[in-house]
Amino acid sequence: MDLDKFRRRLLALEDELRQRIEREVESARQTIDEQPAASDQSVVDELKEESFLLADNDRALLAQVRAALKRIEDGTFGRCVVDGGPIEEKRLEAVPWTQYCVKHQEQLEQTAALHTPKL
Repeated sequence: MDLDKFRRRLLALEDELRQRIEREVESARQTIDEQPAASDQSVVDELKEESFLLADNDRALLAQVRAALKRIEDGTFGRCVVDGGPIEEKRLEAVPWTQYCVKHQEQLEQTAALHTPKL
């Protein structure tokens, strides 16, 4: 496995995410600073909330990317955090920050689905 290739991809993604988060937070701040007419306030609130939500999602992904970079440094990259088994290289190509093999990812998703409220 070419760890340098994964490191470069993850570092590029880390940089991209940091920049996106900065833009999203700045966009939300600009929305806050604007003083809209009372009738436009709901639109402004929605735009602000959307910018903060995007930033939060990107922060979560950034944390996963940084954890993957740490696993590269620790020598555990490409190993499932549950049982230490190998993560398929095709999976790492698709999601280089993944910490689970397919089997454990599916189990995690099934567990989450069980706890998701349904109408």
